[in-house]
Amino acid sequence: MNKKKILYVGYSSNMGGIERFLINISKNLDKNIFEISFLIIKGKKACFQKELEALGMNFIEITDRKENYVQYLKDLKNLYSKNDFDIIHFNIMNFSCFERIIFAKKYSKARLIIHSHSGSINKVYKKTKILDQIGRFLTRKIDYEKLACGEEAGKWLFGEKEFLVLNNGMEVEKFRFDEKNRINIRKELDINNGTKLFGHVGALVPVKNHEFLIKVFYEYQKIEPNSKLLLVGEGFLENGLKEKTQNLNIQDKVLFLGRRDDTEKIYSAMDIFVMPSWFEGFSIAIVEAQVSGLKCYTSTNVARESNVIGNVEFLSLEETPQYWAQKIYEANNGRDEKAVEKIPNQFKIEETVKVLNRIYEGE
Repeated sequence: MNKKKILYVGYSSNMGGIERFLINISKNLDKNIFEISFLIIKGKKACFQKELEALGMNFIEITDRKENYVQYLKDLKNLYSKNDFDIIHFNIMNFSCFERIIFAKKYSKARLIIHSHSGSINKVYKKTKILDQIGRFLTRKIDYEKLACGEEAGKWLFGEKEFLVLNNGMEVEKFRFDEKNRINIRKELDINNGTKLFGHVGALVPVKNHEFLIKVFYEYQKIEPNSKLLLVGEGFLENGLKEKTQNLNIQDKVLFLGRRDDTEKIYSAMDIFVMPSWFEGFSIAIVEAQVSGLKCYTSTNVARESNVIGNVEFLSLEETPQYWAQKIYEANNGRDEKAVEKIPNQFKIEETVKVLNRIYEGE
Protein backbone atom coordinates (compact mmCIF):
# COMPACT_ATOMS: atom_id res chain seq x y z
CA MET A 1 0.00 0.00 0.00
CA ASN A 2 1.34 3.42 -0.96
CA LYS A 3 1.72 5.80 1.93
CA LYS A 4 -0.13 9.10 1.94
CA LYS A 5 2.37 11.92 1.64
CA ILE A 6 1.70 14.82 4.00
CA LEU A 7 3.52 18.15 4.01
CA TYR A 8 3.24 20.28 7.15
CA VAL A 9 3.67 24.00 6.56
CA GLY A 10 4.11 26.40 9.48
CA TYR A 11 6.82 24.63 11.47
CA SER A 12 9.67 26.86 12.68
CA SER A 13 12.80 27.06 14.81
CA ASN A 14 10.87 28.58 17.73
CA MET A 15 9.02 26.22 20.04
CA GLY A 16 5.46 27.51 20.04
CA GLY A 17 1.93 26.16 19.98
CA ILE A 18 2.05 25.15 16.32
CA GLU A 19 5.32 23.32 16.82
CA ARG A 20 3.99 21.49 19.88
CA PHE A 21 0.86 20.46 17.98
CA LEU A 22 2.79 19.18 14.95
CA ILE A 23 5.31 17.30 17.09
CA ASN A 24 2.53 15.59 19.04
CA ILE A 25 0.51 14.49 16.03
CA SER A 26 3.43 13.53 13.79
CA LYS A 27 4.89 11.29 16.49
CA ASN A 28 1.54 9.57 16.96
CA LEU A 29 0.34 9.16 13.36
CA ASP A 30 0.80 5.67 11.88
CA LYS A 31 4.08 5.72 9.92
CA ASN A 32 2.91 2.68 7.94
CA ILE A 33 0.10 4.80 6.49
CA PHE A 34 1.58 8.31 6.33
CA GLU A 35 4.86 9.73 5.08
CA ILE A 36 5.43 13.05 6.82
CA SER A 37 7.49 16.04 5.67
CA PHE A 38 7.99 19.46 7.23
CA LEU A 39 8.63 22.69 5.34
CA ILE A 40 11.33 24.77 7.05
CA ILE A 41 13.43 27.83 6.31
CA LYS A 42 16.96 27.27 5.04
CA GLY A 43 19.64 27.96 7.64
CA LYS A 44 17.25 27.85 10.61
CA LYS A 45 17.35 24.59 12.52
CA ALA A 46 13.85 23.37 13.30
CA CYS A 47 12.71 22.29 16.76
CA PHE A 48 13.47 18.63 17.48
CA GLN A 49 14.66 18.15 13.89
CA LYS A 50 17.13 15.36 14.69
CA GLU A 51 14.61 13.50 16.82
CA LEU A 52 11.91 13.72 14.17
CA GLU A 53 14.30 12.70 11.40
CA ALA A 54 15.24 9.67 13.50
CA LEU A 55 11.55 8.74 13.44
CA GLY A 56 11.59 8.80 9.64
CA MET A 57 10.25 12.29 8.96
CA ASN A 58 11.59 14.53 6.23
CA PHE A 59 12.57 18.21 6.30
CA ILE A 60 12.45 20.28 3.13
CA GLU A 61 14.20 23.66 3.07
CA ILE A 62 13.24 26.81 1.19
CA THR A 63 14.84 30.25 1.07
CA ASP A 64 13.79 32.80 3.67
CA ARG A 65 11.18 35.14 2.18
CA LYS A 66 12.90 38.14 3.81
CA GLU A 67 16.35 37.34 2.41
CA ASN A 68 15.58 36.67 -1.26
CA TYR A 69 11.97 36.99 -2.33
CA VAL A 70 12.51 35.86 -5.93
CA GLN A 71 14.36 32.72 -4.84
CA TYR A 72 11.69 32.11 -2.21
CA LEU A 73 9.04 31.97 -4.93
CA LYS A 74 11.22 29.71 -7.09
CA ASP A 75 11.70 27.36 -4.16
CA LEU A 76 7.95 27.21 -3.56
CA LYS A 77 7.29 26.40 -7.21
CA ASN A 78 9.91 23.63 -7.19
CA LEU A 79 8.64 22.29 -3.87
CA TYR A 80 5.08 21.84 -5.07
CA SER A 81 5.73 20.83 -8.67
CA LYS A 82 8.44 18.25 -7.96
CA ASN A 83 6.81 16.49 -4.99
CA ASP A 84 3.60 14.48 -5.27
CA PHE A 85 2.09 15.36 -1.90
CA ASP A 86 -1.37 13.98 -1.19
CA ILE A 87 -2.12 16.54 1.53
CA ILE A 88 -0.60 19.94 2.31
CA HIS A 89 -1.57 20.97 5.83
CA PHE A 90 -1.00 24.69 6.46
CA ASN A 91 -0.74 25.66 10.12
CA ILE A 92 -1.11 29.43 10.28
CA MET A 93 -2.18 32.33 12.49
CA ASN A 94 -3.15 34.58 9.55
CA PHE A 95 -2.87 34.80 5.76
CA SER A 96 0.33 36.89 5.68
CA CYS A 97 2.36 34.09 4.02
CA PHE A 98 -0.19 33.80 1.24
CA GLU A 99 2.30 32.80 -1.48
CA ARG A 100 2.65 29.36 0.07
CA ILE A 101 -1.07 28.74 -0.37
CA ILE A 102 -1.36 30.31 -3.84
CA PHE A 103 1.59 28.33 -5.23
CA ALA A 104 0.31 25.12 -3.65
CA LYS A 105 -2.97 25.54 -5.50
CA LYS A 106 -1.21 26.37 -8.77
CA TYR A 107 1.58 23.78 -8.80
CA SER A 108 0.31 20.88 -6.68
CA LYS A 109 -2.57 18.43 -6.98
CA ALA A 110 -2.67 17.88 -3.23
CA ARG A 111 -5.66 18.43 -0.95
CA LEU A 112 -5.14 21.71 0.86
CA ILE A 113 -5.97 22.07 4.55
CA ILE A 114 -5.71 25.42 6.31
CA HIS A 115 -5.56 25.18 10.09
CA SER A 116 -6.07 28.31 12.21
CA HIS A 117 -4.01 28.53 15.40
CA SER A 118 -4.74 32.08 16.57
CA GLY A 119 -7.61 34.41 17.31
CA SER A 120 -6.39 37.85 16.25
CA ILE A 121 -3.60 40.14 15.09
CA ASN A 122 -2.58 42.86 17.50
CA LYS A 123 -1.30 46.34 16.71
CA VAL A 124 2.25 45.17 17.47
CA TYR A 125 2.19 43.42 14.08
CA LYS A 126 1.22 46.25 11.71
CA LYS A 127 3.10 44.79 8.71
CA THR A 128 1.61 41.36 9.33
CA LYS A 129 -1.86 42.90 9.48
CA ILE A 130 -1.40 44.47 6.04
CA LEU A 131 -0.04 41.24 4.54
CA ASP A 132 -2.92 39.31 6.12
CA GLN A 133 -5.46 41.54 4.36
CA ILE A 134 -3.65 41.08 1.04
CA GLY A 135 -3.53 37.32 1.61
CA ARG A 136 -7.22 37.09 2.42
CA PHE A 137 -8.04 38.85 -0.85
CA LEU A 138 -5.69 36.78 -3.02
CA THR A 139 -6.74 33.41 -1.56
CA ARG A 140 -10.48 34.09 -1.43
CA LYS A 141 -11.30 31.89 -4.44
CA ILE A 142 -9.05 28.97 -3.51
CA ASP A 143 -10.78 25.81 -2.31
CA TYR A 144 -9.36 24.34 0.88
CA GLU A 145 -10.54 22.43 3.95
CA LYS A 146 -10.82 24.47 7.14
CA LEU A 147 -9.62 23.45 10.59
CA ALA A 148 -9.19 25.49 13.77
CA CYS A 149 -7.76 24.88 17.23
CA GLY A 150 -10.90 26.45 18.71
CA GLU A 151 -14.06 28.38 17.90
CA GLU A 152 -12.44 31.80 18.27
CA ALA A 153 -9.51 30.86 16.03
CA GLY A 154 -11.87 29.54 13.37
CA LYS A 155 -14.08 32.62 13.34
CA TRP A 156 -11.01 34.87 13.18
CA LEU A 157 -9.55 33.20 10.10
CA PHE A 158 -12.61 31.95 8.25
CA GLY A 159 -15.38 34.33 9.27
CA GLU A 160 -18.83 32.89 8.59
CA LYS A 161 -17.52 29.94 6.59
CA GLU A 162 -17.88 26.48 8.09
CA PHE A 163 -14.84 24.95 9.78
CA LEU A 164 -14.03 21.95 11.97
CA VAL A 165 -12.51 22.35 15.42
CA LEU A 166 -9.59 19.98 15.95
CA ASN A 167 -8.50 20.10 19.58
CA ASN A 168 -4.78 20.41 20.25
CA GLY A 169 -4.31 17.03 21.84
CA MET A 170 -1.30 16.42 24.06
CA GLU A 171 0.50 13.59 25.78
CA VAL A 172 -1.24 14.20 29.08
CA GLU A 173 0.63 11.80 31.36
CA LYS A 174 3.94 13.35 30.33
CA PHE A 175 2.98 16.62 32.05
CA ARG A 176 1.66 15.17 35.31
CA PHE A 177 3.18 16.84 38.39
CA ASP A 178 6.26 14.99 39.62
CA GLU A 179 7.91 15.79 42.95
CA LYS A 180 11.27 14.41 41.78
CA ASN A 181 11.24 16.69 38.74
CA ARG A 182 10.41 19.63 41.00
CA ILE A 183 13.35 18.89 43.28
CA ASN A 184 15.81 18.25 40.43
CA ILE A 185 14.91 21.31 38.36
CA ARG A 186 14.97 23.63 41.38
CA LYS A 187 18.33 22.19 42.38
CA GLU A 188 19.65 22.74 38.86
CA LEU A 189 18.47 26.36 38.92
CA ASP A 190 19.50 26.97 42.55
CA ILE A 191 15.95 27.78 43.65
CA ASN A 192 14.92 27.03 47.23
CA ASN A 193 11.78 24.99 47.79
CA GLY A 194 10.15 27.90 49.63
CA THR A 195 10.66 30.33 46.76
CA LYS A 196 7.46 31.23 44.90
CA LEU A 197 8.25 30.57 41.23
CA PHE A 198 6.40 32.42 38.50
CA GLY A 199 6.61 30.54 35.19
CA HIS A 200 6.09 31.21 31.50
CA VAL A 201 6.71 29.04 28.44
CA GLY A 202 6.72 30.74 25.05
CA ALA A 203 8.90 32.32 22.38
CA LEU A 204 10.37 35.71 23.26
CA VAL A 205 8.36 37.60 20.64
CA PRO A 206 6.02 40.62 20.91
CA VAL A 207 2.74 38.69 20.94
CA LYS A 208 3.64 36.99 24.23
CA ASN A 209 3.88 40.38 25.98
CA HIS A 210 6.87 39.50 28.16
CA GLU A 211 7.52 43.14 29.02
CA PHE A 212 4.16 43.32 30.78
CA LEU A 213 4.87 39.99 32.48
CA ILE A 214 8.16 41.35 33.84
CA LYS A 215 6.33 44.42 35.17
CA VAL A 216 3.76 42.17 36.86
CA PHE A 217 6.51 40.14 38.48
CA TYR A 218 8.31 43.35 39.54
CA GLU A 219 5.18 44.39 41.44
CA TYR A 220 4.62 40.89 42.83
CA GLN A 221 8.12 40.55 44.27
CA LYS A 222 7.56 43.78 46.19
CA ILE A 223 4.76 41.93 48.04
CA GLU A 224 6.47 38.53 48.14
CA PRO A 225 10.26 39.09 48.14
CA ASN A 226 11.03 35.37 48.15
CA SER A 227 9.93 34.91 44.55
CA LYS A 228 11.48 34.44 41.12
CA LEU A 229 10.37 34.48 37.48
CA LEU A 230 11.28 31.67 35.09
CA LEU A 231 11.10 32.28 31.33
CA VAL A 232 11.39 29.28 29.02
CA GLY A 233 11.81 30.10 25.33
CA GLU A 234 14.03 31.95 22.90
CA GLY A 235 13.51 34.84 20.54
CA PHE A 236 14.83 38.15 19.25
CA LEU A 237 13.50 40.11 22.23
CA GLU A 238 15.77 38.37 24.72
CA ASN A 239 18.45 41.09 25.03
CA GLY A 240 15.85 43.84 25.41
CA LEU A 241 14.00 41.89 28.09
CA LYS A 242 17.20 41.25 30.01
CA GLU A 243 17.93 44.97 29.87
CA LYS A 244 14.43 45.59 31.24
CA THR A 245 15.12 43.39 34.26
CA GLN A 246 18.39 45.25 34.86
CA ASN A 247 16.65 48.61 34.73
CA LEU A 248 14.20 47.34 37.36
CA ASN A 249 17.07 45.82 39.36
CA ILE A 250 15.48 42.37 39.37
CA GLN A 251 17.98 40.67 37.05
CA ASP A 252 18.94 38.20 39.79
CA LYS A 253 15.30 37.17 40.19
CA VAL A 254 14.49 36.55 36.51
CA LEU A 255 15.87 33.40 34.90
CA PHE A 256 16.07 33.10 31.11
CA LEU A 257 16.37 29.40 30.27
CA GLY A 258 16.20 29.71 26.49
CA ARG A 259 14.97 26.73 24.55
CA ARG A 260 14.46 23.61 26.64
CA ASP A 261 13.47 20.11 25.58
CA ASP A 262 12.21 19.16 29.05
CA THR A 263 9.38 21.64 29.67
CA GLU A 264 7.23 18.83 31.06
CA LYS A 265 9.68 18.62 33.98
CA ILE A 266 10.01 22.39 34.38
CA TYR A 267 6.27 22.86 34.96
CA SER A 268 6.64 20.76 38.11
CA ALA A 269 9.17 23.27 39.45
CA MET A 270 6.77 26.21 38.97
CA ASP A 271 4.15 27.47 41.42
CA ILE A 272 2.18 29.88 39.21
CA PHE A 273 1.86 30.14 35.44
CA VAL A 274 1.39 33.59 33.88
CA MET A 275 0.79 34.37 30.18
CA PRO A 276 -0.38 37.95 29.41
CA SER A 277 -0.39 37.48 25.62
CA TRP A 278 -1.68 40.19 23.31
CA PHE A 279 -3.60 37.46 21.53
CA GLU A 280 -3.59 33.69 21.48
CA GLY A 281 -5.69 30.91 20.02
CA PHE A 282 -6.05 27.70 22.00
CA SER A 283 -2.92 27.73 24.18
CA ILE A 284 -1.17 24.39 24.51
CA ALA A 285 1.21 25.87 27.08
CA ILE A 286 -1.69 26.85 29.34
CA VAL A 287 -3.14 23.35 29.07
CA GLU A 288 0.24 21.80 29.85
CA ALA A 289 0.50 24.03 32.91
CA GLN A 290 -2.99 23.00 34.04
CA VAL A 291 -2.15 19.32 33.61
CA SER A 292 0.78 19.92 35.96
CA GLY A 293 -1.71 21.29 38.48
CA LEU A 294 -0.77 24.96 38.20
CA LYS A 295 -3.12 27.91 38.63
CA CYS A 296 -2.83 29.95 35.44
CA TYR A 297 -3.28 33.67 34.84
CA THR A 298 -3.68 34.94 31.31
CA SER A 299 -5.09 37.89 29.40
CA THR A 300 -8.68 38.13 28.21
CA ASN A 301 -7.25 38.05 24.66
CA VAL A 302 -6.50 34.34 25.01
CA ALA A 303 -9.12 31.85 23.80
CA ARG A 304 -11.43 30.77 26.62
CA GLU A 305 -11.24 27.18 25.36
CA SER A 306 -7.75 27.07 26.90
CA ASN A 307 -9.41 26.81 30.32
CA VAL A 308 -9.96 23.08 30.04
CA ILE A 309 -10.38 22.26 33.76
CA GLY A 310 -11.43 25.63 35.17
CA ASN A 311 -8.07 26.53 36.65
CA VAL A 312 -7.39 29.64 34.53
CA GLU A 313 -8.15 33.22 35.53
CA PHE A 314 -8.49 35.76 32.71
CA LEU A 315 -7.34 39.31 33.47
CA SER A 316 -7.58 42.38 31.25
CA LEU A 317 -4.46 44.02 29.85
CA GLU A 318 -6.17 47.32 30.51
CA GLU A 319 -5.54 46.68 34.20
CA THR A 320 -2.19 47.72 35.68
CA PRO A 321 0.68 45.34 36.49
CA GLN A 322 0.03 46.23 40.13
CA TYR A 323 -3.56 44.97 39.78
CA TRP A 324 -2.36 41.69 38.24
CA ALA A 325 0.25 41.21 40.96
CA GLN A 326 -2.24 41.85 43.75
CA LYS A 327 -4.84 39.49 42.25
CA ILE A 328 -2.26 36.73 41.93
CA TYR A 329 -0.93 37.27 45.45
CA GLU A 330 -4.39 37.20 47.03
CA ALA A 331 -5.58 34.09 45.17
CA ASN A 332 -5.37 30.48 46.26
CA ASN A 333 -2.52 29.18 44.10
CA GLY A 334 -2.26 25.72 45.58
CA ARG A 335 -1.31 22.93 43.22
CA ASP A 336 -3.98 20.51 42.00
CA GLU A 337 -2.09 17.22 41.96
CA LYS A 338 -5.11 15.38 40.51
CA ALA A 339 -5.45 17.72 37.52
CA VAL A 340 -4.56 14.97 35.03
CA GLU A 341 -7.74 13.07 35.84
CA LYS A 342 -9.82 16.17 35.04
CA ILE A 343 -8.56 16.67 31.47
CA PRO A 344 -11.38 15.90 28.98
CA ASN A 345 -10.62 13.12 26.49
CA GLN A 346 -10.86 15.44 23.48
CA PHE A 347 -7.67 17.19 24.61
CA LYS A 348 -5.67 13.97 24.70
CA ILE A 349 -3.42 13.19 21.74
CA GLU A 350 -5.04 9.81 21.09
CA GLU A 351 -8.40 11.45 20.35
CA THR A 352 -6.87 14.21 18.20
CA VAL A 353 -4.98 11.68 16.09
CA LYS A 354 -8.14 9.60 15.70
CA VAL A 355 -10.04 12.61 14.33
CA LEU A 356 -7.13 13.68 12.13
CA ASN A 357 -6.89 10.18 10.68
CA ARG A 358 -10.50 10.45 9.56
CA ILE A 359 -9.84 13.87 8.01
CA TYR A 360 -6.79 12.65 6.11
CA GLU A 361 -8.71 9.62 4.88
CA GLY A 362 -11.41 11.98 3.57
CA GLU A 363 -14.16 10.70 5.83
